[in-house]
Amino acid sequence: MSVRFASANHPVRRLGWRASGRGLIAPALARAANDNLRPAADAAVGAAFDPLLSDALRHFAVHGLASAEAAADLAAEAQARDDADARDHWMAVVRMFDRRFAARFDSALVPA
Repeated sequence: MSVRFASANHPVRRLGWRASGRGLIAPALARAANDNLRPAADAAVGAAFDPLLSDALRHFAVHGLASAEAAADLAAEAQARDDADARDHWMAVVRMFDRRFAARFDSALVPA
């Protein structure tokens, strides 16, 4: 598989690159499509920080594509210890990765 490098400062990605090449205007870099500005309501509140999302991303960094199963194992261990808070936390992480798997696993964890 080949890997291609695309520089962020490439002249084709600039707005007005032809005019800037002739010195008529200063070059302005085009904004990427995913660089959306936050709405004013979010800016007033500040950057929204979700600790559950942060934990899920860290868990994914360690376990990769098997992170849903690993989090489910941690939820099962927490239930075995009778730690309801840890179980709920890990089930929420499992739900972030795979909702159907979380529903099946949660119904299997509920004691009969």
